[in-house]
Amino acid sequence: MSEHSIAAHPSLAGTSAEKKYSIIIPHKNSFELLTRLLASIPVSDDIQIIIVDDSSRDEQQQKLRDHDFGREVNVLFETAAKGAGSARNKALRHASGKWLLFADADDFFSDGLLDLISPFYNAEEDVVFFGTTSVFNNDMHRTAYRHHRYHKLVTDYAGNPTADHEDALKYYFNPPWAKLIRREMVEKHKIRFQEILASNDIFFSMNCGFRARKIAATTKVLYTITVTPNSISNSFSREHFDARFQAVLTANDFLRSIGKGKYQQSVLYYLGRSHAFGWKYTLYVLKKLVRHRSNLLIGIEKVFGYKQMLSQRENPSLVPVSKE
Repeated sequence: MSEHSIAAHPSLAGTSAEKKYSIIIPHKNSFELLTRLLASIPVSDDIQIIIVDDSSRDEQQQKLRDHDFGREVNVLFETAAKGAGSARNKALRHASGKWLLFADADDFFSDGLLDLISPFYNAEEDVVFFGTTSVFNNDMHRTAYRHHRYHKLVTDYAGNPTADHEDALKYYFNPPWAKLIRREMVEKHKIRFQEILASNDIFFSMNCGFRARKIAATTKVLYTITVTPNSISNSFSREHFDARFQAVLTANDFLRSIGKGKYQQSVLYYLGRSHAFGWKYTLYVLKKLVRHRSNLLIGIEKVFGYKQMLSQRENPSLVPVSKE
């Protein structure tokens, strides 16, 4: 792995002073979208930006090296592709901010980022949740669907902070973005991302929720999720499917271990779709479900809303690309 500190002014390069906020961004072959994300982050001495390039194509890496970011940006280059989970873990070792924020390279922050997060700088809470929205990358004026469940979790808790709404927010809001996360808590409990191909963030987010002494939530929209055909969240290959399946099994094991089994994720989707990769893979899934004592009744009501469930999990227009 090679590391670079890129700055608009030479005097800023290599600055190691502690920042208020560290923004961590994994990147792979999406430089143009990355520049849009960076444009949504205000230039401020209070903000540390860490980009980890997950072995992008040579021309993409060169763009990162040559680009004038107009500010100090810490860029780390991985020589071998290891996924976003590994990239985020690398960045955590370089973070100096009191608060952590995460962003995907193809998303972006709302206008007035500092105005939105600054009121919480001295907050007692360990995690602060914000509202989200989503748009289609090929039509930025058209609202997409990916934010619905996350924004509802925030709205429910902000409007009625019951114990059930708090637990739902902590254990169902699985992505790391649209949150302020206290770095001291993450380091104290050695919370890290799973280094797997997809869904690397589920366990990290649940663990942060479990370890947080207090949480807060505001419906003010901090983050815009974008929807792009054939992105990891929309892809349907055996490798991505299996990574998501393994992540759910790990998350459900964790939830049962801390007495929060009611927040387990449904495994019916994985059982129902495993046939796409052949009967041997279906048998493998069944064995895993038995070994992990998975409750097949969780999410049974979604069986009758199968198409809706597909739209939440993947792009239903895609077909399997790997099958035995």
